[in-house]
Amino acid sequence: MAVTAQQEELKQLSWYLQQQLKPQAEVTPLQVQCALKEMLMVLVQHPPGNAPDPQHVFHTLERSITTLPPKLFNALPASLQGTQIKLFLRVLGQKQPYAFHHVKFPAVMPLPPPATSLGKAPSPAVAAPATSVGAAPANSAASPLPPQLPATEEAGALVYEPADEPDAAVPTSLTAYEAAPQRLPQLARSWLKPLLITGGGVAAALLLGTGLYALTRPCVIGPCTALETAQALSQQSTETLKAENSADAAQQATQQLTEARRLVAEIPPWSAQHGHAQVLQQQLDQVLAAEAQVAAASQNGGAATPTAADWQTTQALWQTAIAQLQAIPTDSALHSFAQQRVKDYQANLAFAGQRVGTNQEAQKRLASARKTAELAIARQNVAQKLPDWQQAQATWQVAINTLQQIPSGTTVYAEAQQLLASYQPKLATVRDRTTKEQLAQKVYTQATTYEKQAKASQQNNQWSQAAVSWQKALTAAQQIPTGTSITESAQTRVADYTGFLKQAQTVVKIRGDLERVCLAPEKICDYTITNEAIQVKFVPAYERKVRTLGGMSQFSGDQETMYRVNSHLASLGNALQAVSNNAGMPLQVYNSDNQLLGAFVPGG
Repeated sequence: MAVTAQQEELKQLSWYLQQQLKPQAEVTPLQVQCALKEMLMVLVQHPPGNAPDPQHVFHTLERSITTLPPKLFNALPASLQGTQIKLFLRVLGQKQPYAFHHVKFPAVMPLPPPATSLGKAPSPAVAAPATSVGAAPANSAASPLPPQLPATEEAGALVYEPADEPDAAVPTSLTAYEAAPQRLPQLARSWLKPLLITGGGVAAALLLGTGLYALTRPCVIGPCTALETAQALSQQSTETLKAENSADAAQQATQQLTEARRLVAEIPPWSAQHGHAQVLQQQLDQVLAAEAQVAAASQNGGAATPTAADWQTTQALWQTAIAQLQAIPTDSALHSFAQQRVKDYQANLAFAGQRVGTNQEAQKRLASARKTAELAIARQNVAQKLPDWQQAQATWQVAINTLQQIPSGTTVYAEAQQLLASYQPKLATVRDRTTKEQLAQKVYTQATTYEKQAKASQQNNQWSQAAVSWQKALTAAQQIPTGTSITESAQTRVADYTGFLKQAQTVVKIRGDLERVCLAPEKICDYTITNEAIQVKFVPAYERKVRTLGGMSQFSGDQETMYRVNSHLASLGNALQAVSNNAGMPLQVYNSDNQLLGAFVPGG
């Protein structure tokens, strides 16, 4: 029996302290639990997301404990008087508290209000009768509790320290219980005795009125309208959403759930429906917390320029909200509401996930473009020939294509555009150099082709065709642009081709002169042109004719024929000297038997 009585006393103390925190609980739902294990411990729990001010909570508890109503003070074990009490503040569902505070339990019972005159009990208008647990708070204007005593300096100092008690020493949940019969300890009777002697009728009426007040509290006797209304509001919230899918409908549904939570929070612990109310309240807290997560997700994702971290946070908020809603059991009045909201939020979660994925992919593309650009710069710095420049150009193009694939609306889009503005001029520079190298290579190839043709013509003794080919080769080599990898080679080719062209043109001119000498009016000689000299060889028919005419004219004394033969030979000599002079080369004359007859030198 002693254990049962102690539990009831702790429940009464819990309820009393929870009532003192009621103004704060209107902002953040608070639950108070008391446990006695070596020392009295008071645990205050609240749902996640909206934490109260620990200092304010501890100050209210300290003030309430140091000014307990006499009846509640005497109902608690006497061993608590003058001992230290530890206060805890914890998030509902967490194992460890996050704030602590010590307060000293009063060593003596708070005194009742003084009598109006010596030996007389106070009048009913002045007297403050003892209240039952669950009456109005002590700081209320209609409070029947004794005036509050000021907290001591020692009790007023807030002390926070790490968790040093096992979690099992602190209750983890409130349970429904029936109100135990109120006991009036001996000490309480001692100060109420004058009232019973002098005004027993008044005191009895007051005590009876207090009891009746407790019985008239919501859900104590008869049907629990508050719980029924809260359940109905929970169900109506689903219909509100189904009727209209809009922000106003969602706000109205949230207001209905908020009102439902207020109703169940007012159901006292001694009500037979308190257990059901606590279950519904916990589910309502869970749903409202999910809606708070949804509001935060909508605000976070709706920022003007959300970052990648914003989208990740938004995704996490949607995931948390959906998980909280999916945890609502199927037998709950909030199950339909939760399922409807989950259905509505899945698309938002998918969109947030898509944005996270898109931003992650965009970040990968940006990093890849940067690395590709570094490679392009390295290749550009060492490029010499056309293949090198083509490779550098292709690398820059890959970097730019990667940046262009980053979609607008991603968190790195602006940075990608800046890099594009930086990379595109570099690509243009490399492209121009590649184009110049391609042109140089093309013209150089043409020049070498003409060179081959010219040499082939020379070997076939086709000097006129050789001169034409050398001219084309020279023109092509002169068209090779400067500042390319083959510019130096092209300049060498120009010098060589100029010499070869001059030689071919000279040979062509010499051949013309020799053709006029050797073939007019009939063929008298053949010729060979080498790099060292010109060789002229008389044909046998010409030699016979000259010998015959010369011999006959000399034998017959035909002076005229001899003069013409000598004039012809003199003219032939002059012509061959002119050929040597024009060619700038020595000219050697041979008979048909390859015997050297004479030689001419330029200027001779």
